[in-house]
Amino acid sequence: MRVYSAALLAAFAVVAQPALSQERADVLEEVIVTAQLRAESAMKTPISLFTMNSEQLEQQRILSISDLNGLVPNLTIDNFPANNQTLRLFIRGVGLTDTQITQDPAVGVYLNGAYIARSAGLTFDVADLERIEVLRGPQGTLYGRNTTGGAIKLITKKPDLDALSAAQTLSAGNNSLFSSKTSINVPFADKYAAKAAYFYEDVDGFTNNNGPGGGFGDRESKGFRLDLRADLTDALSLNYGYDNSSIRSYNYTAQAVIPRESSSADLLSVIGDIASQYIDYGSNRFSELSTSNPLLPTDTDIDGHTLNADWLVNEQMTVRSITAWRELRDKSYLDFSSGATGQFAINFAAATVGANAGAERMDLPAVRPDLQQEQFSQEFQLLGNFGESIEYLAGIYYFWEKATEDATPLHHIFHAYPFAGGTIYNLSSEYNEIKNDALAIFTQVTWTPDMLERRLHLTLGGRFSRDSREAVREVTDQVVLDLDTSLVNLTGPDYFAANPDKDFDDSSFTFITEYDLQESAQVYAKYAGAYKSGGFNVRDPEEEAFNNGFKEEKLNAYEIGLKGEGWDRRVQYSSAIFYQKFEDYQYNFQIPGTVGNTRLFNIDNGEMSGLELEATVLPTTGLMLQLSYAYLDANLDDVFNTLTNEIEPASFGQAPENTFSVIVGYTFPATSLGVVNANASYNYVDDRDPDGEFTYRDSYDLINARVALAEMPGLGGQWEIALWGKNLADTNYEAFTLDNLPQASRAVIWADGRSYGLDVTYRFN
Repeated sequence: MRVYSAALLAAFAVVAQPALSQERADVLEEVIVTAQLRAESAMKTPISLFTMNSEQLEQQRILSISDLNGLVPNLTIDNFPANNQTLRLFIRGVGLTDTQITQDPAVGVYLNGAYIARSAGLTFDVADLERIEVLRGPQGTLYGRNTTGGAIKLITKKPDLDALSAAQTLSAGNNSLFSSKTSINVPFADKYAAKAAYFYEDVDGFTNNNGPGGGFGDRESKGFRLDLRADLTDALSLNYGYDNSSIRSYNYTAQAVIPRESSSADLLSVIGDIASQYIDYGSNRFSELSTSNPLLPTDTDIDGHTLNADWLVNEQMTVRSITAWRELRDKSYLDFSSGATGQFAINFAAATVGANAGAERMDLPAVRPDLQQEQFSQEFQLLGNFGESIEYLAGIYYFWEKATEDATPLHHIFHAYPFAGGTIYNLSSEYNEIKNDALAIFTQVTWTPDMLERRLHLTLGGRFSRDSREAVREVTDQVVLDLDTSLVNLTGPDYFAANPDKDFDDSSFTFITEYDLQESAQVYAKYAGAYKSGGFNVRDPEEEAFNNGFKEEKLNAYEIGLKGEGWDRRVQYSSAIFYQKFEDYQYNFQIPGTVGNTRLFNIDNGEMSGLELEATVLPTTGLMLQLSYAYLDANLDDVFNTLTNEIEPASFGQAPENTFSVIVGYTFPATSLGVVNANASYNYVDDRDPDGEFTYRDSYDLINARVALAEMPGLGGQWEIALWGKNLADTNYEAFTLDNLPQASRAVIWADGRSYGLDVTYRFN
């Protein structure tokens, strides 16, 4: 942690960033969330949560989920190394270490109430966001399976029935950044409105590629959203949303840091000895590297439809329907060569094996694994109350998905020269398919008895889930030695085909006791359970192990919290202390001597505890402080690895012990020219996996800032000019670490460096 940045801010920590009340400029307004599926005050919601509205998202330049990394304590986000468009999300150290179509995430992502099943493509930019809510801790009752870590809710702006409005933002910055964001809202008559939003961004990465193909980290993204709103009657409203995202990017390579330790008995070490002759090693991000083969793009396309219907049956009852259909296509290209020359490569590039071997010659095409997924979900909710004493919610949920991942035909994985008088090639062909469906029923009831001045609230919730999962896997592996004029098969070709299926059942419950200490303060105690579905591991090279699959995991959490406001509504605060314990935690073991093969076991000894403290303070008119701190103690005991018959250390690799964030904002008094507002944030993330010999990640801190001149009149609307910067100290920190590459015992994919730019916005209303 840097002393100059921490000295002033270390005592503080952010969660919610409420805006100033429009009624009074010197008080904090109430923050409304839908964490419990009904609109209610964040201060009355017995969940440890973080929320940001549209203004705050703009001030922090949050365009997608990935931009939340480092900002939300106890939330960590990784771009998967083999596909930077795929995110790994962890809340309180709970998440998915390996993204596969046969395995589910542990943090649920929802767009306008509809579940997004796959982690691929989660970097998509969401046009015209109204709010983001991060729910920390298990959410098994109301949100179902795959929320053992928590849930992230993305809520877009609904069309406005009252006024024609439009907005246009143009941005430019370093790394050749250019972006455009457009939105227009058009009302029709009194009951209908449409809103369209479009987003485009083109930006270069932080490592130049001096070889053929694209540049490392280069990214072009487009996003379009159309919303239609119809208030058919005073009691019935429909909201339809269509979103489309198209992203083309070039993955960062894993930069070699420490050469692989030599061992004559280890094939990877032998390959590493060869590779080390052709690779530059360094402990900081290189500004440039060179590919020997063309660096191909990763292309992601997403289409989504959501229909939300709300029917107010009477003053005591509402029926809600959420219908969603989504399609995803993701073609990714992998290159982990670390900038090596053509004598060594680990990628999916085109290759000729045995060029002088006559009929044995193998001409292998470049391959980009092609993931295609489609999903449908339908949820019905019944919300209401019986008098003033009982609030209830009940629902039924159905989900279906089908996906294929095609990495055929036989293609190059890695090669090294010279090896035993020739060049050794590792080749593979792989096809995976899933068919999943899930059905759940759930309910939650809150009773406020007529005693203790009606300050006591008791909540009981439960959910029953049934999941059916089917998988298809066809894989061929082969290791070939090219002796120039002949080919020798060292192993294989080994082939297996499997088609397992499994069913899983679960019952998850929630019990909450809340007590209003006073009108503006509340204490709560809760138990919450959630489960993550079992499945199959496509990284396992053995057919029997793949067919056996793995069991579901369960997480039970206990939490005590305090929320409230004071100082004449100038302070809002929230705190939570929690303890969580796993049953049958899904843990991946690396198979010794391999690059990407793992075996997944269910183990029963994972637990974590911690606290989350948050406050928003308005010391004086115009000045706002948002402060947040999280402490996490996550423990996973040493476990017996049946692959090595040894007891091995294990850990939650995404569980930083301390994280905190500070946001300071100041709005200057208005002038005839406009209003100046300034916003700065400081975010700190502790080291991760500190006991990992080569996979550790150092602690880091980030400083972001934005200064804007807003509300400038002109052309019938208002203008805003903003200067912004992210990672202003140009902190060099690890986005991902690997210890299983042939050329390196430690390799790093570095996070982005300093970014800065200018936004110009015009708004008409």
